[in-house]
Amino acid sequence: MAANGNEAAAGPSDLEKKIIRQIEYYFGDANLSRDRFLQGQVKENDGWVPLETMIRFNRLKVLATDYEVITGALAKSQSGLMEVSDDKQKIRRSVEKPIPNDTTEVRLEVKKRTIYCKGFNPDDSLDTVQTFLDTYGKVEHIQMRRDKDRKFKGSVFAVFEKEEAVTKFLETKDLKIGENEVVKMLKDEYYRMKTDERKVRQEEEKKEKRLAREKIEQEAIEAQQADFGDYEEGCVMHFTGVSDQTSREDLKELFGQYGTISWVDFERGQTEGCVRFDEETKAASVIEKAKAANDDKLIVREKEMTVRVLEGDEEAEHWKKVYETKSKIRLRKKMGGHHGYGKGRKRDGKGRGREGGRPNKMAKYEGKKTVFNDSDDEGGEEVMAEGGEEKKDEPEKTAAAKEESTAVPSAGGDATAEATKMETEKPESTQPESSEPIKIAAKRPLEEETSEAEPAQKQVKTAD
Repeated sequence: MAANGNEAAAGPSDLEKKIIRQIEYYFGDANLSRDRFLQGQVKENDGWVPLETMIRFNRLKVLATDYEVITGALAKSQSGLMEVSDDKQKIRRSVEKPIPNDTTEVRLEVKKRTIYCKGFNPDDSLDTVQTFLDTYGKVEHIQMRRDKDRKFKGSVFAVFEKEEAVTKFLETKDLKIGENEVVKMLKDEYYRMKTDERKVRQEEEKKEKRLAREKIEQEAIEAQQADFGDYEEGCVMHFTGVSDQTSREDLKELFGQYGTISWVDFERGQTEGCVRFDEETKAASVIEKAKAANDDKLIVREKEMTVRVLEGDEEAEHWKKVYETKSKIRLRKKMGGHHGYGKGRKRDGKGRGREGGRPNKMAKYEGKKTVFNDSDDEGGEEVMAEGGEEKKDEPEKTAAAKEESTAVPSAGGDATAEATKMETEKPESTQPESSEPIKIAAKRPLEEETSEAEPAQKQVKTAD
């Protein structure tokens, strides 16, 4: 077999660089660990994949279909990731560069090298993005973020090969792309920022809903207050200075024998409150009779209390609160449910809106979804999902469209399992997938991104 790097002393041309980049993406850590079709091909023949199969991959096909051009380009690669067979009919990932195990340490290491960058124009190509980022260090992977209409949002996630390049990029001040100011940070920082923004937005929405609900309730209360009519003046007695052990029954026992009590606005533990008599009973008359019968002293539980009749604005405010309380009770009864909005358990269900009670244990887990309403980017929502993707063959596209999602290779086989993936392709012809794909990674990355390439690939979207 022939190993790359031994056939030509001259550096690769622009076309050869694109061929190298595309093939090394196919066989790189980020793609091969989750590409079931390519896994099946690799398993069949000791890792070797025929070029006849490879040239049916859409993005490679638009670059080259000539075996000699492809193998000649791979011979000039400096990464050592790929091997070419002696007859130059097959290629494979070097056996000396196996995919790293999908461990927590590997993921954390990749996170430290993954950045967010915004400031590109909507019509910028992948080559433009890569040229800009390459000035700070070698880039292993680029994801061009798109909105729901597949339009480039002007921002990317990118994985640098070295942490030193990340530091250099992030510490560069007053960075611009043309006339556009550059927004840059680690990808983790971007996620935290969007999460915080979402929390603030949710709190604001809750507040708006609460205020709207209170407004509706207040309007309904005011509309009902006319039903209660005018109140009879002089029927409310205010008292203070009672023991915290005093009960409503104590107050009824003292004053009830001198007039008909309609309501005692008081709870045990309080030291003041109001006693409201019926329309035929004046509070002043009750106070006078009670004092006359008790040597001019009103004592409850060995403590003397002070009483007076509510008058004027104070009396009006008391009755306003009474009517508001009655209106709220009437409104909630009319609307039904707790607080008038019908929340709680269903009579024929077993919980908050769930039919049939407990969740279905056989339901397939589709991964954690995070949906950000990207207010800082033009366009719609960007969906970031873990797992749950279904890969399909893709129709041919123009050369320009196919280059958009070409991935930058993972040099030297460095782990990029955590990197946001771009596009997993399959050949034009429908090749049967292996029923037993090789187990290259223990599990999928913690934060796998949706592909930013072909629209034919299905994405899983979930609301917050």
